[in-house]
Amino acid sequence: MTSTVELRNVSIVRGGHRILDDVSLAVEAGTCCAILGPNGSGKSALMAVISGYLWPSSGAVIVDGQVYGRVCLSDVRRTIGLIEPSRTPAFSGTMRVRDVVATGLFGTLMLPVRRLIDPSQWDRVDAELARLGLAGFGPRLYRTLSTGEQMKALLARAMVADARLLLLDEPTVGLDMGMRAACIAALDRLLARADGPTVVLVSHHLDELPQAVAQVVLIKHGRVVGQGAPEEMLTSETLGELFDCRVDVLRQDGRFLATARGGRP
Repeated sequence: MTSTVELRNVSIVRGGHRILDDVSLAVEAGTCCAILGPNGSGKSALMAVISGYLWPSSGAVIVDGQVYGRVCLSDVRRTIGLIEPSRTPAFSGTMRVRDVVATGLFGTLMLPVRRLIDPSQWDRVDAELARLGLAGFGPRLYRTLSTGEQMKALLARAMVADARLLLLDEPTVGLDMGMRAACIAALDRLLARADGPTVVLVSHHLDELPQAVAQVVLIKHGRVVGQGAPEEMLTSETLGELFDCRVDVLRQDGRFLATARGGRP
């Protein structure tokens, strides 16, 4: 299979500090890759590099076959859906959910004044809302949605935009157990689509990972310290070393769960 994302020996140095240090990885098209690591390990910097908002000091970044530095980044970004709940786009407080999702057609934060949206495009917006569990939410004000509902609306917006790469930076942060489970289920359904996007997901927690995760990358102090299949990476030993604590890992119904205890592994 071809790779949607490929990083070759990527480093970022700022003020003499190495944020990323010789990072290499590849994510196959149509698969889901989870990036795990402690706070300050470089996970968000890695996502910013992939999305083209942070330029590496050295190394190569290739997304969908296009080498950064040789292409127009704005064109590449139109194929990327970047969802960071901690930095939700500033949509107007008067915008309806349906309108927010429809902005994905144009890559804007507001609907263009002089552009008409035809009925087939509105049908597509409504279909994505329904597929992500938000049928009937279209007329509601976006700002009245819960954080989890907003996250699902942003997923719908990305799919309306035909995003071939979906970058999710801690997508369930701040959600209660029920809404987190609903959002993970929505992501599982998205990944099950025949035409589903490649997904790169950053998280601290195993129970946030969808069942379809094919690859896990462990990052610490800006370096990749492990990458491979979930069964190989998500073990008590590897996660204990990653987070510098004792970790007990349990697998149940295709999902991984972890309990951390004090003390070094």
